[in-house]
Amino acid sequence: MKARTSRTFPGRMLVEKSRSSIDSDSNWLITLSDVLSLLLIFFVMFFVISKHVEKPLKKEIEQPSNPPSSDAGLQATDGTVAEKIEDEMNAEIKKLDLEDDVSVRTVDKEVIITMEEKVTFKPGQADILSSLTPMLEDIAHVIQRHPLFLVDIEGHTDDVPISTSLYPSNWELSVARATSVLKYFINNYGINPSRLSIKGYADQRPMVPNDTPENKAQNRRVEIRLREKEA
Repeated sequence: MKARTSRTFPGRMLVEKSRSSIDSDSNWLITLSDVLSLLLIFFVMFFVISKHVEKPLKKEIEQPSNPPSSDAGLQATDGTVAEKIEDEMNAEIKKLDLEDDVSVRTVDKEVIITMEEKVTFKPGQADILSSLTPMLEDIAHVIQRHPLFLVDIEGHTDDVPISTSLYPSNWELSVARATSVLKYFINNYGINPSRLSIKGYADQRPMVPNDTPENKAQNRRVEIRLREKEA
């Protein structure tokens, strides 16, 4: 008897070929799904991390780069410090009973203290009167408490000419009076000289016309200006 020969039917060959093709296609789909899953996980993690990082960054940006000083009285950016100094000076002027001879006002966040000759110097002289020292003491304490303020000291006279061995004109007299106040602050209260400046205007900046004895007396004065340092 002849051995039975194995034979493969054409239909069976088609089935096996399609099965191998399906297996190959499914492998590609599995790889693609893995890649998509990894991408999804990456985007989820990126979103979560970015949310946690964004909040501290926002807080850091909102913080001012130059926080205001905690020492009240060092800055007068809103004008309140100058106004407080004015109120304090007015209280001291009233306590010393100097309302008729000393005044204080605030102009553009600058405190201006005006002291007439009657309580500051004898006519034609630049030696500080003892009646002025309590007022200068109060001003010195204000200067010490506000180290961010500079101090301009100005001497003013009336238009009556002067000619002495010490003061050939009102220019020298006005400068000498401003210098006397400056030295008082330095020698008695240790105010840093770099914060102080003096100016002598003679009769060039009168407050009122020099047409009466009363107006002339008002123009003979010393002004102390407290102004905040520029940034």
